Amino acid sequence: MWTNRSRFIFVSCLLIAGFILLQMGMYALHLLFGREISFNILQLCNSWLKSMGFLTMGYFLGGLVVYTFVMFFWLLSKQLFLSQRMYRKLLREQPDISSVQQANKLDVPEAAGIHIVSSKKPMAFTMGYLKPRIFVTTGLLHLLDNEEIKAVLYHEKQHQQSADPLKILILSLCASMFWYIPLLKWMLHHYKIAREIVADQYAIQQLGSSIELGSALLKLVKKSPAFTMPFTYASFADTSVNYRINQILDPQAKISFKPPITSTLISLQIIVLISILFVFNLI
Repeated sequence: MWTNRSRFIFVSCLLIAGFILLQMGMYALHLLFGREISFNILQLCNSWLKSMGFLTMGYFLGGLVVYTFVMFFWLLSKQLFLSQRMYRKLLREQPDISSVQQANKLDVPEAAGIHIVSSKKPMAFTMGYLKPRIFVTTGLLHLLDNEEIKAVLYHEKQHQQSADPLKILILSLCASMFWYIPLLKWMLHHYKIAREIVADQYAIQQLGSSIELGSALLKLVKKSPAFTMPFTYASFADTSVNYRINQILDPQAKISFKPPITSTLISLQIIVLISILFVFNLI
């Protein structure tokens, strides 16, 4: 169920953003090459709008197109630069011998692919867009027992297999570029919730019990302060903790999946308005 929810949210967000980007692309081509679209009824409506003082709307749409594409390249470049810099920094970190020995004793095939970072803060996260990699700190290895560490690694393995850092990056770009469509921000938030629950369910399935995952999550919430990094990643105890604990205690519990009415109506009105403006300025 949660896998389908996350897939639905991801595809819906791409369709909304893609629909707007398609219109912006067509409008940009229209401005660059002067291609006219001749529909008599639309031409008549366009002439009427211009007579009503909407001539300057073309300048607004042109500015919106430029702003969107500039924002896209700026945000994407920033994310790639910061994540790559941190990625290289983490790979250079050398853990202490006892932590390496502890990781080697784990009876988890995925443990061989993780990278241990020297830090007293207990953290586990997956980062990297094309080749995501799992990072755990020495503080986490010292805080949790072997079974709890296994639960964390299986959780992060699901993020790694599903390329969640890349998907979260895409949705983050959509929500940031089209900040005036509040529904996209809601989609990003609930996509993260869904993916965390999917990763939890995968860990529970692999271990056959939810006890280890639940205890690991509670320990990290108590011992590890909330942290954020200036780029997208998937962290074990950084997102939707309350929802996840509720699902672990009661797997049949339902979490509201209905988008807020106000945000949805505002988003639909903005999408329709932008579409109409682009159509009238293409002719």
